[in-house]
Formats: sequence, C-alpha cells, structure tokens
Amino acid sequence: MQASRLPRKPSPLRRLMRAAGMLFLAALLGGILAGGYLFYSWTRDLPTLEAFENLRLTATSTLFARDGTPIATIASVEDGRAVNRTLVRLSDVSPAAVSAVVFSEDKRFYQHYGVDPVRLVGALYYIVRGDLQGGSTITTQVVKQTLLRELAGQRALERKLKEFPLALELERRYSKQEILEMYLNVVPWGGNAQGIQAAAEAYFGKDPAALTLAEGVYLAQLIPGPNPRYFDLKGSRARMKRQLEDMVAEGWISRAEADAAWKQPIVPSGWQAKYDPQGNLLSAKLVDPSARVLPELLKNYAPHFVLAVRAELEKRFGKEKLYGEGGLQVYTSLDLKMQQAAERAVTGARLPINAQLALAALDPETGQVLAMVGERPGTEGQFNRATQAWRSPGSAIKPFVYGTALENGWTQATTVPDAPVEFRDPSQPGGVWRPKNFSGRFLNRPVTIRYALDQSLNLPAIRTADAVGVWRVGEKLKAAGFRLAGSPSLANAIGGGAEITPAGLAGAYAAFVNGGYRVEPMLITRVEDASGRVIYEPQDNRTRLFTPQVAYLVWDMLKGYVYDLGERSLAPVAIPGRVVGGKTGTTNDATDLWFAGASRGLVATLWIGRDDHKPQRLPNGREPSSSLVNPPIWRAFMEEALRGRPGGDFPQPSGLVTGRIDLVSGNPSSSGIPVLFVQRPGPAREDTATSSPPALPSASQTVALDRLTGCLAGPDTPPERMIYRQVAPERVDSYRCP
Repeated sequence: MQASRLPRKPSPLRRLMRAAGMLFLAALLGGILAGGYLFYSWTRDLPTLEAFENLRLTATSTLFARDGTPIATIASVEDGRAVNRTLVRLSDVSPAAVSAVVFSEDKRFYQHYGVDPVRLVGALYYIVRGDLQGGSTITTQVVKQTLLRELAGQRALERKLKEFPLALELERRYSKQEILEMYLNVVPWGGNAQGIQAAAEAYFGKDPAALTLAEGVYLAQLIPGPNPRYFDLKGSRARMKRQLEDMVAEGWISRAEADAAWKQPIVPSGWQAKYDPQGNLLSAKLVDPSARVLPELLKNYAPHFVLAVRAELEKRFGKEKLYGEGGLQVYTSLDLKMQQAAERAVTGARLPINAQLALAALDPETGQVLAMVGERPGTEGQFNRATQAWRSPGSAIKPFVYGTALENGWTQATTVPDAPVEFRDPSQPGGVWRPKNFSGRFLNRPVTIRYALDQSLNLPAIRTADAVGVWRVGEKLKAAGFRLAGSPSLANAIGGGAEITPAGLAGAYAAFVNGGYRVEPMLITRVEDASGRVIYEPQDNRTRLFTPQVAYLVWDMLKGYVYDLGERSLAPVAIPGRVVGGKTGTTNDATDLWFAGASRGLVATLWIGRDDHKPQRLPNGREPSSSLVNPPIWRAFMEEALRGRPGGDFPQPSGLVTGRIDLVSGNPSSSGIPVLFVQRPGPAREDTATSSPPALPSASQTVALDRLTGCLAGPDTPPERMIYRQVAPERVDSYRCP
C-alpha cells in the first residue's frame, strides 16, 4: 500500500503574491466605493434643468432713439465686474466663424451626445498624470458657464463629475443648434467680452455676422486662454496656421479658403501689425491693451441724455435688474436730428469766461425729451446740468406770477405801479427790503402787467405777488416744479429763493402752450426685457397748473415779450415764418442766464452759468446779460430743429377775445397792440382785432384787501382772507392802514 502524499506548503513568494492580490482587490473595491461615495456626494445636489430653464444670463442693455437707431449700450455685471454681452441668435453669426469655433473647441460636437468618448479617454489619461484637464465639449462648457458657474474657474474633479450628467440631460432636452447658440453667448473671450457679439466688437469692431473665416479662427484660438493669447499675436498666428491646415485635412474647408484666410491681415484692436502678401507676420506691436475692453456705458449719441436714461433705469428697476440681469431694450424719446441741432447750436457759442451750459427741449404735449445737452462742449465728467443743476431762474419765473394773477381775475391790461416799494425783512440791512428793477430805473407810474413783462420789470412783479398773495404764488410755483427755500416770499416773484433745472423749466413752460399742464420730462417711452416682453410704459405725467384760457393768456404775453417792442425786444429770438414766445432770466451778478420759450411743437430752455456759482464776466470784463448771450444759441437751435416741420401758432382755446390796448396804460386804443382777454358772459360778439377789451376802468389797479380789516393785504395775510378790487391808482393809499 502506497503511502499518501502530503500537500505542499505554498512557497513564500506565492503567499506574498496572494496577499498582494487580495490587497489590490481590497484597494480596488475601496477605491470603487470611495469613488462611488464621492460621485454620490458631489452629484446628489446637482442643479436641475428646470434651473437652467429659469436661468437668466446677464446681457448688455441697449438704448434706442425714437427712430430705432441704437444710441448706447449698458454693460451688465457678473461676479462684481462689468461684462459686455449681447445675446444673439445662431443665424446672426457668420457660418465661417461658427465652423472655426466648433472645429477648434469640439469638432465631434455633431456626433457625440454631450460627452465625447475620445476626449474623455484623453481626460482620464491626464487625470492619471495628475493634470485635471481635457474632456470638455461645447455642451459641458455650456453647463460650466451657466449651471456650474461658481466652479467654472476651477479644474476640479468635482466639477468634471457634475458636468457629465448635466451635459447628457442638456443634450436630451435641446437641439444641437440651440446648445451651440447658448455656447456662443456664454463663452468668455477675454477683457470684459462675454459671447461672440461682444468678442466681434471688442477685437474687430464689427457684428458677428460680418466675421470672416480668418477672424473666426483667430477668435476660436483665443478661447482656451483669451487674455494671455491676446498679448501674443505671433503665437496666435502659429495656432491659426495649424487650425487652418487641420480644417483642410479633415474636409471642413478647401485649400483655397484656407489660403485666402491665411493671407487676410489680422490686426486685433490695440495692435499694429504688418504682413507680407503671403500672410506672414512681419512686425507686430501692442500699442493699446485697453482697446479691446468695451466701455461699461457706450454712448454713441447724446451722452448726457444717455446718462439721464441710465439714472432713471437704476431708479425704476434697481441696479440688480439693470446690471445683474440686463438685456433690456430701452426705447427713448430722443430725436437724433434735433439732438444734432442742439449740439451744433452750442458748439462754438460765445459764452462768458468759464461758463457752462445746458439745453433741454421737449414735446410740450407729452413731455418727451427730444434733445438734451448737459455741458459745454469739451467738458469732462458725467454731471448733467440739464437734469441735475438746480439754479435760480431769475425773471424766467415771472410768467408764473402773472399767470397766478390772471387766474384770479386780472387781465393783461391790469396795471401795477412801477415805483419804489419797501417791505419789512429782518434778513435785509435795517430790516427793510427795497427791491429795484434790473436797470435801476423806474417809471413811477402804473403800467400794465404785459408791459411789465415786456420790460422784465421787477417792481411790478413783486407788487403783483404782494397783491395776489405770496402763499398763492408760492403754491403755484411749487406745483410748477420750482424748489423754494423755506416759506414762500415776495422774492420768489423775481426768482429769489427759488430753484429749478433746465429740463424742469421746460416742463413748466409747456403748460403755457398745451392747455395748462406742467409735464414731467419723459426720457423713456418703452422698456422690453430680453424676451421682448414690455415691462414698462410711462403713464400720464401731466399736472394741471392753469385753465386752458389762463395758460394761453400767458402765452400771449410771452409772444409779446418777443414782438411787442420790435427791435428793442429783450429777446431777439424771432424766427421768420414761425411764431415764437419766451422769457429771459438773469440773476444777481449774472450768476445764471436763462432763456425759456416755445414755438409750435417744441419748448426749450437754455441755461448758462458757472458750476461754482460765481459771477460771470465776458472776455472784455463786462457783465453778461441773458438778452445778449442766450438768444443767438436758442434761436439757432430752434430754427434748425423745426426746419421742415409745420409752422403757425399753438391752437387758441375757446372763450378768449381780442382787444387793442395802449401797452403802458392799458386803456383801450384802436392803434394799440392786440391782446387777448377772457370773454365775459353776455351777448356774443365777433372776435376782431378792433374789438375793445372787456369793461375795465381806463386807469384801474387791482389790489388785494384783508376781508377782516378792509386794509391792504400784507405778506402775512392768509390767502383765504384776501379779496380783490380794482381801484383808481390815486385811491390805493386810502386802503393803507397804520
């Protein structure tokens, strides 16, 4: 019987190999479990595609003139910095540029399903080597730049693992064309250019539809590292050469197309470069690295109008909506032809030393601002004097004083003494205010309020405010948009203690020609979001100041200011073939110079002054006057702005009749000037230039009395206690009480 054989003991080497194998399996299993855990932990909180549906890319907002011409763009803000992005359709990009980008970034884009297996293998190779790169497709880059934007700047395994499932889902829901369009709108191209629209503008100053194959290849090779590659034009040319050759080899373009693209001289913004006829780069010099950086606010026209629109957008929508989301289409009231007329009128104007200016013109019916100049040509800065400079209006305020008087039963023939007067005023030397006319002279007799306005007399205006009631005048001024310092005062009647902006004064003067409504200057007519949905349209912005009849009586007086005195007019602004009316304004020491006026279809104001509020002087050392400095500029603007538009006067409302009066005394006169009166109840009569004014004592004066005392009302008499009477001038003193 043969003895049984005992089993061999494993050799030490086999035992070691077995242990190593088990350790490897354990390590592999542990790695798989750890990898699975990491994959689970990193992908369990993936954003859903619903979040992508609701995603709002920041985009540049565009401003348009009233005829649809783009006038400015406002950059959006991402991650605390301004970026310029205008969303475009794929059809808005040149096919040659699209092909160049797709070939460079993901040439198998149309074959894979969001993840490219070939590039994925390459990515795994680099990961094994410790370099987290590669594997990106156009689809995963869309995910990276949108849903995973907070991880976009990191080459992290976490980001890679999140990209892949999201890319697959993106491919499932969207077509290749839609994904490619998304990509072209989100890819960063260096500087502050986001998307191909901004890139085309930044590097070549053109729309993406006009990009050539050569320009498309240049932009494509920038994508992996746009900032360093922009600074290396020689290296960029070498990469362009390789891509063109590869595109020919793979049948994307023909040899002739590649040769033509190579021979096109590529000179990106900020570079100076020379090429030989074969397309070889002979010399290259970067002269302005900032040239490719698009401005945060690009103003093609009317810079201060654009600044005013931006300020209104910030106020109305907030900075987050305007800059964080953007993409707004803002339609404005700007008339480009009128804007050009305004800019030409102020260019080269003869102004006082160191003077600034502002011009605002608007449609008196709607308040839409048609032209705006906010500074003297050549001035640096963003301060818009047309909307931000609150200045004293001087005598330009007087039409509102007389309008208040007309509203309370006065007529253009009502007389007020042009004579010295004193008022108690603790703020004045000796506690007495002794106002005077601008010239220092006075007639020392009653004059009509029309004549007082024609001559811009201060004393009658102050007396009118005193008679009508300071509080009544003050409330009217505040309703018209004036800002008063403290309580209403008699000084308000000549512009003291009152302020308004040029645009605000234009809106106030509109009341005299639109039926009595002060209009709020309107810059924006409509705002649409990026999807074309209207999100804002302005509402009625009018405030009733006067009845149509009273407003037109003031307009009649403003026309008189231009025409009554003929060549002696203080406002030489008459325009042949047009009816013009307006009023100058000059403050103490010529600190502020104004002209505000209108002609059919347009009301405009022109302000001239120094930002430091110091007295103005002409180059010859003399003090300027608004009757000399402002009219030539205002008239030049109005004449050009209204050229080709209907002439004639503003329509006259019913209830007014014409009569002729002596301009100074107000007495009826067949040889006097024609003025308008409110038609009194009674038998109808023809409205003729020879009709007499309504019954009015030939030498009368309207005075305000305190109904409790029967004495002349004073500055402190409450408006509700005031009554008005027309009395002979020689009887006025009998109403003065000690």
